[in-house]
Amino acid sequence: MKETMTFGKYFDTPIEWLILKQEGNRRLLLSRYVLDAKRFFSDCIYIGWEKSNIREWLHHDFMNTAFTPDEQARILETSIHTPPCQGYEHYGASDTIDKIFLLSTEELLEYLPEPESRFAQAEPQAIEMSADLRDFCELLPFYHNVNLCWWWLRDGGNEPCCKSIVWSDGTIATEYHYVNYERGIRPAVWLKA
Repeated sequence: MKETMTFGKYFDTPIEWLILKQEGNRRLLLSRYVLDAKRFFSDCIYIGWEKSNIREWLHHDFMNTAFTPDEQARILETSIHTPPCQGYEHYGASDTIDKIFLLSTEELLEYLPEPESRFAQAEPQAIEMSADLRDFCELLPFYHNVNLCWWWLRDGGNEPCCKSIVWSDGTIATEYHYVNYERGIRPAVWLKA
């Protein structure tokens, strides 16, 4: 199990983060829980990370809801490269500068190499407060008698309008997860330590 820390609040609940990497005076964090459920994009069309609705939501609604101005100042801008799904290189995305982002498959495999380390439940208070997350959780099967969530990665899937996700069992799926489906969100940030 990775070390954890709290930083920010979502629906008045402190956000618990996994510390994926410590690098000098900064830390890469991933929310321990799925905090909400959103569509990657509103329509089933090809869309890269750089133009996605989920990226916009993370940088505006989530950022301003979850973090105070002082906390926002501790979140570092980071150059984000979004590789295409292996075998589907023509469905890549442009590089971006982001404060909040979703992990790529490559990052996931580096920081959480074992499927069991990728299990994620929805944050209980968020289920109560977010109709999107509540509806999403009702659709999920139980795995090991626990309601574990599927959650978005930022890189492409097997078709132009698909993206990769992490299944409830911690495996990665690149097929048939259309951008206009709701999936769980586990934000990632680089934070000044």
